[in-house]
Amino acid sequence: MFRSLFFGIILLPWIVSPVRAGSFLFDYTKDETAGNADWIVDDDWPVPQPPNPTQEDDWLGALSSWGVALAQMGHQVRTLPPGHPITFGNAQDSLDLMYFDVFVICEPQAPFSPQEIQAVVQFVEQGGGLFLIANHYASDRNGNGWDAPRIFNAAGFDTLFGIHFHVAGEPHNNLWDAPDSNVTMDPDDPIVHGPLGDVGAIGYYAGTVMSLWTFWNPEVRGHVWATGSPHGTTDVTLASSQYGFGRIVGLGDSSPADDGTGTPGNNLYDGWHAPGEDNDIAILNACLWLLGQSGNHPPYILDIQQVPLFPTPLDTVLVSARITDDSGILVAKLFYSVSSAPWWEVFPDSTTGEWWYFHIPPADSGLEVSYFLWAQDDSQATTVSDTLSYWVTGSGGLDLTGFRLIQENSHREFVFDTVTIPPAGFVILARNATRSQFESFWGVSLPEQVIFVNSHGQFPVINGDEIFTLVNVQGDTLDGPTVPMSTGISLQRGQTGPANDPSVWITLPDSQATPGSLNGLVADPGLWITEISDASGAGNYVYEFIELYYSPTVGTSEGAGSFSPIRVIPNPAQQVVQLKGLTKETWIQLFDASGRLRLQLLVSPSRAWISLRDFPPGVYFLKSPYGSLPILKIP
Repeated sequence: MFRSLFFGIILLPWIVSPVRAGSFLFDYTKDETAGNADWIVDDDWPVPQPPNPTQEDDWLGALSSWGVALAQMGHQVRTLPPGHPITFGNAQDSLDLMYFDVFVICEPQAPFSPQEIQAVVQFVEQGGGLFLIANHYASDRNGNGWDAPRIFNAAGFDTLFGIHFHVAGEPHNNLWDAPDSNVTMDPDDPIVHGPLGDVGAIGYYAGTVMSLWTFWNPEVRGHVWATGSPHGTTDVTLASSQYGFGRIVGLGDSSPADDGTGTPGNNLYDGWHAPGEDNDIAILNACLWLLGQSGNHPPYILDIQQVPLFPTPLDTVLVSARITDDSGILVAKLFYSVSSAPWWEVFPDSTTGEWWYFHIPPADSGLEVSYFLWAQDDSQATTVSDTLSYWVTGSGGLDLTGFRLIQENSHREFVFDTVTIPPAGFVILARNATRSQFESFWGVSLPEQVIFVNSHGQFPVINGDEIFTLVNVQGDTLDGPTVPMSTGISLQRGQTGPANDPSVWITLPDSQATPGSLNGLVADPGLWITEISDASGAGNYVYEFIELYYSPTVGTSEGAGSFSPIRVIPNPAQQVVQLKGLTKETWIQLFDASGRLRLQLLVSPSRAWISLRDFPPGVYFLKSPYGSLPILKIP
């Protein structure tokens, strides 16, 4: 190694590095200073003060030596302060992850929300570096029942990144091992033998080890193991992985990052400068390795907008998108298909700054048009958006004539006749009641955008175990089959995932039915079954109903974008892709751009890989019960 420390001043020979300057964001949204902890780079945030430190104690926090070292290398260091959301893709927020290369989370004390997990995962997918630092099991400093190992695992980072932190019932979840010199024998290891020197040992002072879940992510690897342990997939003390275009480092103890300084009264210990250990070199080498993958982000496709939202057969549809990149956009295209026909390629009509404009020609009434965007930057990195779609209608609404609702386990069907559902509107199909009788019974006043249909005793008939499916006039399933219905309840849609997944439904007593209201649901584009309700009480069966909601196409973002139930990693790809987000066995189909079926495969959470080796480069489309996703294979 080559470093020199003198009275806390970092001398220039130690910071010579071939890696470009980058931006590092340290998290402080998860109560990282609870108890005796002080896992921040400075008590001034988001910008540490002074902004150009000359010695380690210029900043105050247990991570201040780490932060100062990065700053003196020329990197930008910022703190994400308490109460600030963790987001990816909010271009108006200067602390959004899209503006940083590496995100550091050191011993969080509160779990991440689903939206925060989504942001972190997308950040890594798109080329960001993520540094996860845990501590021993039961290191719950704020008494909320959560510690860092459980928080990281609960976020699904172990199944995504392959780094699993040991918790209760797993060995070595409270390990003292200092110095730990059981380092990898690989002479080319970028962390143990990195730009800042060699790592001979690190120090664990009550930390947890990690297991490498290569089954979930074959890119995960170990760099240091507990003393005496073989160099296998468990007892790892320092690990790394890759996911999408990004990189991840996991460290099972916060002690190596602790420089012993912080808020007066906290019990802190100096592991950063511990004699006989190279904790500082290991951490900084890891930072530079994380930064190396972030040298070029793929393009971000942001704020996709469509005009008009409800096109008629006479309308040419304008699709605009803001596309940004750190190296410049070389080319962007739009691909569209009409009712599952072959895909057509459209080049932009014009550009204005970061905005790109495309036109989709008119289509006949009653047809569905699907489209997605593709962008490539000057460094040949590419991004594809999710597939969006719209229906072409004559009146701005969706004509349901010939659409069918099918009830099983007591088979019956209802066929809609001359019914048009307005954009962001409802259809309520009641068993045998007029609109006024229905409103009186349920205690509601249905808004104008609710189309009320009295089936005159035909539909629905709820006696228990009924399953419902919605199909269009061509016989294509639009939604369903649903989970089985029970008597005395109202099934209300909580999210627009597969209708046979119980987790997308909220089960309430039928007295709490909410006809004509989404009840908090944010619906993806499409026509959805959003509520099914029994009506308890003698003779009240006539008020049973099923509700449909029409959600039009809305703006979205990709790269900083929308989050489908299934994600394809990596995308673009060369040889193999992995499906993330599967919860059960699912049949998938892979079509080429001409609409030809190229592959049909049964996948599951444990068998989620698709080989593209035998396919030529180009655009492919993965179809599943969750929808359609484009996959771009590159040479």
